Amino acid sequence: MGLPNGVHHLAICTKDIKKQIDYFSQVVGMELVALYWMHGVDNTFHGFMKLSDSSSIAFVQHPEVAKIQPIKGVSHAGHTTQNVAPGAMQHLALNVDSEADLMAIRDRVRSHGHWVMGPLDHGFCKSIYLAAPEGIMLEFSTSEGGSIDAEAWIDPEVQALAGISAEEVEKYKHPAQFESKGGKVAQPKADPSKPLMDYPADDRLWTMSDEEVTRRMSNTTPPVQKKPKAA
Repeated sequence: MGLPNGVHHLAICTKDIKKQIDYFSQVVGMELVALYWMHGVDNTFHGFMKLSDSSSIAFVQHPEVAKIQPIKGVSHAGHTTQNVAPGAMQHLALNVDSEADLMAIRDRVRSHGHWVMGPLDHGFCKSIYLAAPEGIMLEFSTSEGGSIDAEAWIDPEVQALAGISAEEVEKYKHPAQFESKGGKVAQPKADPSKPLMDYPADDRLWTMSDEEVTRRMSNTTPPVQKKPKAA
């Protein structure tokens, strides 16, 4: 297993964060664990819905979001298999541990009056499907059988259509190990030929040292100061 071992948070824009919090709390059963102004971003707040101690869905609200018109097939999928623009989320699949849990979440969602399709059996997982507020295509999945068997689930025909050779498949299945340099690898010069953030900051961002970025842009203070516990 590589260093990334789950989703820390998935950020989704919303024009009505209360509606999203209500749905994912009351209908889906997730806990609201944070709701605060986004650090370093004007007039924007976000709320975190807990998946686990280290994994959340974060809903982000800014007044301009409401002015952006969703377009099915461009910004949003109309169903969980519909095309959308490159880089846009097609659907959100949340994990549950067992088929019993899958039926429990289906019961919970249906008890709130929401239509749910499934389960469908995909071989290595079983899934149910529905829509969440603002056109989010939502899936719940369980893989009780454990990890996916790559020998059975990498299709040679699809591999060829993707332009991936047999040698490349082996390389992708077994990525090279990397020994950490303890954070000592120097920052390369920003290269427009590679993916870059269109970050709302002055041009100095691209030449700041790591230490300056951390010092200038970090904010560790919670919005509510907890009272110390009595001795």
